[in-house]
Amino acid sequence: MLTSRHLIVTTMLLGLAVGSASAGDAERKLTFPQGATATKVAGKISGRNGVNHLVAAGAGQTMQVLFAPSNRSCYFNVFEPGAAEAAHIGSTAGNEFGVERTTAGTYRVQVYLMRNAARRNEVCRYQLSVELTGAPGGVSAGVSDRIKQDVCKAEAAGMYGVDQRRIAVGPVRTSPRGSEIDGTADKQADGIKKLRCIFKADGSFDHIMAMTPDGE
Repeated sequence: MLTSRHLIVTTMLLGLAVGSASAGDAERKLTFPQGATATKVAGKISGRNGVNHLVAAGAGQTMQVLFAPSNRSCYFNVFEPGAAEAAHIGSTAGNEFGVERTTAGTYRVQVYLMRNAARRNEVCRYQLSVELTGAPGGVSAGVSDRIKQDVCKAEAAGMYGVDQRRIAVGPVRTSPRGSEIDGTADKQADGIKKLRCIFKADGSFDHIMAMTPDGE
């Protein structure tokens, strides 16, 4: 039987697991350079002050979002046009989001700190990469090489426990099952580690293969 003490503890734990994003978060319209299908934005949040990045999309496009935070308690959610519930919850689904056929309207990319980190007034510096391809109402384009390279860097940085600036990646190559990228991770005292990022045929990230003899 659950006692009142158990209920209090459970409530506290749930409180630590949710974000501190609020209706008062700042809003920023994300724009693309003329003729470009991808863009990057760098930002910083602290405490309970989150940010909503607004992305206008046409119907039937392909959208890819990559989030690279400096704080492990910093995440992003994605809300489809007019939706009250998130289509993507970063704290459980990770730092990459993609949709094959967008709904016409404004997508909201919400950046926030988890409640426990927000209470400590922690800071999160982040980079958001967004790609929107395919003509509205037409056939969607695939994931670009640039986005794949960004995804590879972010995934490798997490795997090797280093800053993204210590990850170097080469060009995207076609493989029998999709595509791949060779790269390196500079672990300083532990040396340079070779790696290979593997992507599926639909362009989504699959896994990282260690290419250094020590298996790391």
